[in-house]
Amino acid sequence: MQKRAVVFSAGEYLNSPSYPKPKLDLQGVKYDILAIEKRLNQIGFNVTKKENICKNEYLLTLQKSVENCPNDAIHIVYFSGHGGHCNGKNYIYPSDFAVRYNMTNDIDDASINIEDIISVFKDKGKLVLILDSCRNDFGLSRGYYSEMTYTENVYIAYGTMFKSTSMATNGLSWFTEAICDEILTPNIDVDTLFTRVRQNVFTKHFVQIPPSATGLLEKVVLHSELSYDDDKKVYDFIQKYGDEYTDKYGYFHGDDLIFIDAAQYFDIGLLDAIWKFQKVDNKIFKDRGVEIPELTREESKLVSFLGFTRSQRFFTCDESHTWYYNRRQIRMGEIPPLPPSMQRKLPEQGKELYVSFDVKKEGGNIIIETTLPDRCEIFVWNNKSDFYEKVVVVAGKITITDADKIVRVKIDSGVFTSDRMVQQLLGDKCRNLIGEYVKYHPINGIQLTYLYEF
Repeated sequence: MQKRAVVFSAGEYLNSPSYPKPKLDLQGVKYDILAIEKRLNQIGFNVTKKENICKNEYLLTLQKSVENCPNDAIHIVYFSGHGGHCNGKNYIYPSDFAVRYNMTNDIDDASINIEDIISVFKDKGKLVLILDSCRNDFGLSRGYYSEMTYTENVYIAYGTMFKSTSMATNGLSWFTEAICDEILTPNIDVDTLFTRVRQNVFTKHFVQIPPSATGLLEKVVLHSELSYDDDKKVYDFIQKYGDEYTDKYGYFHGDDLIFIDAAQYFDIGLLDAIWKFQKVDNKIFKDRGVEIPELTREESKLVSFLGFTRSQRFFTCDESHTWYYNRRQIRMGEIPPLPPSMQRKLPEQGKELYVSFDVKKEGGNIIIETTLPDRCEIFVWNNKSDFYEKVVVVAGKITITDADKIVRVKIDSGVFTSDRMVQQLLGDKCRNLIGEYVKYHPINGIQLTYLYEF
């Protein structure tokens, strides 16, 4: 089955006396069309992209897109730009809209009637028409009109409600961003897809509900895939698109989002997507003769999970144990229990070492008395520093000099030493340390956490 898409944008409008530049220009539209083009390519559509073109090119482009097209094809037509309605007709406004309207004072001449787009695809398969534009009244209507007419095998997804504005914040529009969040999910029909888009927009912003109108006579699935067990296909997807993600979203968000989208595309959990990628990546390096430490599947997945950044802009979990990434719902997959290899070892019997700290100021210095053995090294932060400083225990004390303006001292550190006798006192991976300031992390091991404010 053929899948074809034509994506239009109108972000830069020609200058006219009635609408002088940059009154109509939309800066975010260029991001919308790039994002939707990438997503449609990812799910197997043959995409034609047209940016900032004039009215005469629209229908010609669409007519060309249906040439030699089988009648079971799936078509997507996407538009991002200005739009509206007048006297019961719905329009999108091409880049020469203002010039044409200034000359003719005729909205039918200046705009593109949505019904004209639909007519091009009659008997050419199924059409999904995605309109990311406002739906305000142009101001000439002679009565109240609620919806446009549509025909069989046409699905229309609006960016916003009738007589309302389609919103954007710092780049992508809310509607297009939600489509990009949801469209990689395999084996869901367009009704389910745009219900999820609707939920995505409303739960994030609470002021915009993108409705749909359908004349489809059967279910239409944009992305049909079987579940993948082939690790290499997951690896190839991430390798192919990974650089684009980091270029667009930055290193940290880009690295997270490419795995989230790969998991959605292959209908697996996020932790499984990371695990499959790591398996292939490790094998490639081993084949080159590089020695790589082996982790079990459970260990690898748990290390990935524990390493996620928890915050509103990254990973969060609600009371129903549903996971989100930057408020986008995601499928985390099975979180393994802590395996024995990552559980804390008990202190050696009779060798427990209770860790304490006692802080005081002496002259211009801060003295931290501690039960840690001499020659132990830890990292200490204070309010005058931008970073943690490595300090050494000498004679049961840690000394911070030039401390006149220091009012807060924090320890959040492992314990290190190159002295073999001290290592024996601490035990394997500092297992012998105990006390209220000693915490255990499955990845970082024994950590000291202490805060003192003067």
